[in-house]
Amino acid sequence: MKSLSDEILNLIEDSDLSYKEVASMAGVSARSIYEIKNRGTIGFITILKIAQVCNGADYHTKMSKWCHLLTTTEGIKHAFEYAAIKRDIELLGDLLDSAEGDDALSAYYGIYSLIYRFMRKEIAFLDLYDLLKQVRISKDKNLMVIVDIYKCYLLYYQKDFLGILQSANIIEKEIQNISQERSAFFRQCYIYRLAEVLMPVHLHFNNFEASRKFAKILLYSNISNKTMSDGYHCIGMTYLGRDKDVCIKSLERSYELMKEIERTDLIEESRMHLELARLYYEVKEGAAIQGVAGFAERMRLRSDSDFIKYFEYRLENSLSKLYEGYKYFFSRKNFLFANLIADDLACFGVDLAQVEALKSINLSEKVEFDFEEEVVNCFSYWNRISIARVS
Repeated sequence: MKSLSDEILNLIEDSDLSYKEVASMAGVSARSIYEIKNRGTIGFITILKIAQVCNGADYHTKMSKWCHLLTTTEGIKHAFEYAAIKRDIELLGDLLDSAEGDDALSAYYGIYSLIYRFMRKEIAFLDLYDLLKQVRISKDKNLMVIVDIYKCYLLYYQKDFLGILQSANIIEKEIQNISQERSAFFRQCYIYRLAEVLMPVHLHFNNFEASRKFAKILLYSNISNKTMSDGYHCIGMTYLGRDKDVCIKSLERSYELMKEIERTDLIEESRMHLELARLYYEVKEGAAIQGVAGFAERMRLRSDSDFIKYFEYRLENSLSKLYEGYKYFFSRKNFLFANLIADDLACFGVDLAQVEALKSINLSEKVEFDFEEEVVNCFSYWNRISIARVS
């Protein structure tokens, strides 16, 4: 079997590019390419960038093969996170099988084997965080961060959105303390993971500017169609009731991306959110929608879906029902839908000053997130270079 360095050099040589050209396109020094040849050493992000320069959008096929060839402890740690964040269950399983019994990898094996079992639906989501906490990770900063991020995932499932914001402020500082040299890849992955959970939380709290910022991190990262779809969905929802064209086009893009994955439930949910947004504007423009009985069943969404709840209050065409709806969403700190109902109050003759007063109530708690949209750049490098190479 060829070594990783042989595989990389062969790929470069099979292309029509010189070492210097590959180094330039990958944004690394030419010296780092020659070190592969002379010493067989290379960083994980450099490997990822070379795969993208030479294979374009199909880089994951090459990366999956190369991850199997990693022999250093640090390289295998990086490969665990790469497989997990790419949601490649087969790759992660193979890597774990190869690493089983390696004392130097015991903590990482413990964490990522649980993530692997969760991805295979062998562990219930509600049990995952408690199991992760039981793994002995010593003082490994990288693993401490990912365990804390999974706590945020649990809080999101429990709808403790304020708890997420409070935890995220701590996690953001932990990420800042991760080395930008040895652990640059982990740093980017964790920023991405944190953005993935903070995006819908800020949408819930009607903090549109922050929500869009986190959405743009996911879009710029371009790691998977699922999270890209989530990003466009979030952007669309921030414009609901504010810019119909941007809202509908973003939700259409979300639906198109979701159709690329093999999850019929998520595809249907994305489609229904698009239909509900269209229905929102139809009602806003005066269309009469008769009856709310069985509305959730007809829309094929859970009866506790925020959109379903909104329409149950809105389609009664009753001022008292709208106030009841505002109270329902406000009590749950769901300022997005509380404000949508506040806008509807104006259509029923409520004084605009009162409507604006209701909409002005918001959450002061925010996350000090100092990372730029382009910070997670190692997965989408192929899309920013001036070539599209497919071997």
